[in-house]
Amino acid sequence: MFRQPITSTVRKSSLSSLASFAFFPRAAARCSQTSRSISALYPCHRKPITSKISFTLIQQQLPRFRSRKFTSSARSHYGFGNQPYRRFNNPRGQPFIWRLLGNAKPHHFVIIGLGISGLYIYNTETVEMTGRRRFNCISSEQELQMGNQSYKEVLGSSHGKILPESHPTTVLVKRVLDRLIPQAPIVGANWRVHVIKDDGMVNAFVLPGGKVFVYTGILPVCEDEDGLAAVLGHEIAHVVARHPAERMSNSLLTIGAVFLISAMFDISGQIPSLLLNLMYSLPNSRTQEAEADDMGLMMMSKACYNPEAAARLWSRMKRLEKEAPPQFMSTHPSSYNREEAIRDRLHKAQDAYEQSGCDSIQTYMPGFRQANGNFGWSF
Repeated sequence: MFRQPITSTVRKSSLSSLASFAFFPRAAARCSQTSRSISALYPCHRKPITSKISFTLIQQQLPRFRSRKFTSSARSHYGFGNQPYRRFNNPRGQPFIWRLLGNAKPHHFVIIGLGISGLYIYNTETVEMTGRRRFNCISSEQELQMGNQSYKEVLGSSHGKILPESHPTTVLVKRVLDRLIPQAPIVGANWRVHVIKDDGMVNAFVLPGGKVFVYTGILPVCEDEDGLAAVLGHEIAHVVARHPAERMSNSLLTIGAVFLISAMFDISGQIPSLLLNLMYSLPNSRTQEAEADDMGLMMMSKACYNPEAAARLWSRMKRLEKEAPPQFMSTHPSSYNREEAIRDRLHKAQDAYEQSGCDSIQTYMPGFRQANGNFGWSF
């Protein structure tokens, strides 16, 4: 059943009667014929339309039916009571996290805050050799599993380029490592040395579990055993301080923060990821590198290696750097800053060197090195 439009009901009853008789002319004629004879008994309450003026008035009303807009019903809201139906009013809507926060109560925030704080405090630990507090939620067993997996991957990618154990260079690296191991408190480590023939790669690293990899490209930069001890001491310090597990824990924090920010502000994850990388991940990585420099310096000093060789090493590394990125965009401090930081700590390293009784040992080192020729840097 179609309803009459609103414009047809605002007129008085006289106009509505004219409109109704316009659609029923026969009924109007019959009423006009009988009205004279029986008007006393059955009066006709509606008069017929006979004048030109009346029809003109009707014609002015008829177009109102045809001019009704098709979308006029869209202004009326359908729903329960006075609440409109909002299914398609705002298809994008607010981000889910904002709707969730809007429905949350104050005690909900207290519970969530206590939970996050408790989780962070529970997984906070102290680096034994430096006293630095850090977040770490990766266990030693998980870190060891990741180290074993990485060890297999490196062996597979370096197949055919690893020097044999009897090679003079491998023997030399193992000799330096044997003097550093007593200064590295790593429980259950299975130490293995691998020298990779790659003169273009200036790098060395130690995996969790004691797997050592040295590229031949870094040996000329080391120059001697003291320089090699500085490199190996730095890399061993990463494992002693459990920096791989800390980096993994920080990655989990970063991923969670990026997801939360993206959900709250309904933006792409690239922007918060870039900001967190510059403001959190990279500074934390540089802190770990500086910490490994400090720990490695003390290790090599206690193992009776000249601590000044570490400062000279970074001086040579500085000359090799051609186009280094700015420090705030790098995972490592600049070579200049690392050299200056080591020189500031040389007095502590020298004290550890003397307390270990290394003065008497160094007296015999020149003759020992001369007997070993060029320290095995031949390939």
